[in-house]
Amino acid sequence: MALIHTPAGAIFSARPLAAALGEASSYTLVRDPGLQIFRLVLQAGQRLHSHQVPERMVIQCIEGRFLFETMGRQLAMAPGDFCHIAAGEPHAVHAQEAASALVMLFAPTPTTTPTENPT
Repeated sequence: MALIHTPAGAIFSARPLAAALGEASSYTLVRDPGLQIFRLVLQAGQRLHSHQVPERMVIQCIEGRFLFETMGRQLAMAPGDFCHIAAGEPHAVHAQEAASALVMLFAPTPTTTPTENPT
């Protein structure tokens, strides 16, 4: 996957690739500690078999249509739809037609235990 680093505070486009979709491939936009954002590009019929990631995930369909399989369901995703899943949740993607999606991975938030106030 190609890496296009978008610096903090900069604008990047998540608009449809339109005519360029057929020749495009997936690429990473942001890779920082705690956050990764990439554009997933799938051609018609292409499939990402069931897998899981250690981060919480949001996937938003930008263009085309795909099935997002998770939590025992098949979700038909169309442009503008998004879904979020917990860290470690198995999921798969099957493009019904050429499609692109914005995928955001958020590292788990460290949990802190409240400490007793010594006063």
